Parts: sequence; C-alpha cells; structure tokens
Amino acid sequence: MRIKFPLALLVAIPACVDSSTSEPKDDDLVVALAQDNGGFTTDDEAAQFAADDLYADAAIEADRAYSDPMALDPSVVEMNGRPEVAAHNVLVMWGRIPADPDATTPRRWDGELRLSRGGMIVRRTIAFEDRTDRVLPRTTRDAVSFESATLPRTDGFALTVLDPTPAASTALSLTYTPADGGAAHTLDLSQLEAGAVIVDLGDGNKLIAIGRPRNDACDHGFMRGRWHQLNANLGTFLGVVGNGDGELAGHVRGIYGERRSGDQVVFGKFIDREGRFRGLIGGTYEGGRFDARWLTRAGDHGVIHGAYFPGASLRAGGFVARWAETTCAP
Repeated sequence: MRIKFPLALLVAIPACVDSSTSEPKDDDLVVALAQDNGGFTTDDEAAQFAADDLYADAAIEADRAYSDPMALDPSVVEMNGRPEVAAHNVLVMWGRIPADPDATTPRRWDGELRLSRGGMIVRRTIAFEDRTDRVLPRTTRDAVSFESATLPRTDGFALTVLDPTPAASTALSLTYTPADGGAAHTLDLSQLEAGAVIVDLGDGNKLIAIGRPRNDACDHGFMRGRWHQLNANLGTFLGVVGNGDGELAGHVRGIYGERRSGDQVVFGKFIDREGRFRGLIGGTYEGGRFDARWLTRAGDHGVIHGAYFPGASLRAGGFVARWAETTCAP
C-alpha cells in the first residue's frame, strides 16, 4: 500500500513525536499512526532532534572515513571513468543483527570480501576499533581483506563497487570467505535493486548488503540505526543518515505500527546535521522489509527502502535502508 500525504496536512497537524527528547508513549503512538503524516511536521529541528541522550542510549555504530589507496590505482581510476561501467554505492555489514546487548561470546570475522569481477573502493569503516579491527593492505582491486571482531552489534564497510560488464550473463556477486577456512557466503548483488540482500549465518549473526546505482545528479544515501519494538504491533526507530559514500548527513526518527484498519504503516522525519528539515517518510512495513516515500515541503520527492530487525530495547533492534531522490531525473 502506498501512503498519500495531502500537502495541507503536512503543515497543519501539530507534531506529537518529532520534537520529543524521549521515546513516545504507546497511547501517543496510536494517535499518531492514525494521522496521515504520523504526527510529524515539516518544521526544522535542533541538531539530532535535541535527543542526544536517546542517541547515546541507542549506541548506533560509529563510522569513519577510510583512505583507500586502491582509489588511486590506475586500473581503478580508468574503470571508474568509463561510461559503460556500472557503479554502485553499497553498505555491507556483518555481526549480530538485530543487536544483542546481552551477548557474551565475540565472533571473529577475519577474512576477505571478493567481487566476481570489477573493483571496489572502501569509503568508510563502520564500528571498526583499533584494538580488534583493521583493513589489511590491499593487493588487488576486486578484494578487501580485513580483521574484525563483533560482540553485541556489527562491523561494516561503505563501498563503491564497479562492474565493468553489467550486461554480462552472470550476475555480479560479492563473496565473504573467512580466513579460518570456514564456509564462504555469497551475496548476489543483482538483488540489490529489490532491497537488502541478507545471508543468515545462524546464532544471531548475519551478513547484509544494501545499495543502489551511483547517480551523482541525484541526492541519495543510506540510513541505519535501531528498530525498537514496544509491542507486537507498535514501535519506534532512530538512526543516522549517510550520503552515498556513507558519510554522516543527518539523523532520522520515526514510528511504526498497525492501524485499526489492519494497515501496517511507518512514518518518520529526517533532518540534516544542523537540524534543517530534509523530508518526511511515509509507507508500509511487513515481514522484515519496509517501503516508503520521501516527501518534502514541495511534495513527493523520492523513495526509501529498507530491512528491519525488531528488538525489545532501544539498543537491541536494527534497521538498514537506502534513500534516493526521484525528482532529479526521469
């Protein structure tokens, strides 16, 4: 189901959740979910919704820029400049999804990510700690070797993936091979168009990728954070917004739940790093996936697709999503 937002309602209904510095109560969420915009307004906010304590409690995985020497490799530069080469921005994460704050046994992920063809550039590392995690020296454009340990949450990369022959009969794939000789796991990157690609490794651990074709003319990026289930049919989400390279571009808050009609709806709002309004979110969720529209003060502006993993506390759930402007080009 596609949720429609009458423009008059976008500015006329007062917010009941977006300016709160604490999580809303169940009764407030029920009222908000019945509204066409989930109770969110197009007003600017304080940076990070003035909810620093909530974000601290959520403990969303931090990321940092990585200076990949492979970005300057002549073969990668040449490939990246060819018009027939398909470039994708891809977020790859591994570990406990949803997060498990009570986990006591760490998992080593030391190994390699290798493309079936082409090349990739590491733009950012996610949740890498100097003591346990590092990118190993790169020797080939189509593979990244790394050391990584996870316990309650995830590690990951923001990548640029280059496919020199997108029309080939075989789909581009990304294979994780552990250094200890364990079983390899392959992600079919052709499935990224439909949404997140998820491999369940058992014991709460997953390997997940989400991405979209790079389009420098259109605004796009990623969202990730916590998906907090308050009860079977009601909850909130809280996260960070990244640009196409995964660099922090803002923050997002939202709610989800089942209306009395039975429709399972999701609403939210995202802002830039200074708190300026970027858009409202309105759509539906079901079976671990959500699909929504991105709306600005001018109206329909883009799309948001993601995967969610409910958790019983603010630190326990998780979601990853991609967002993209659709009004910039046909």
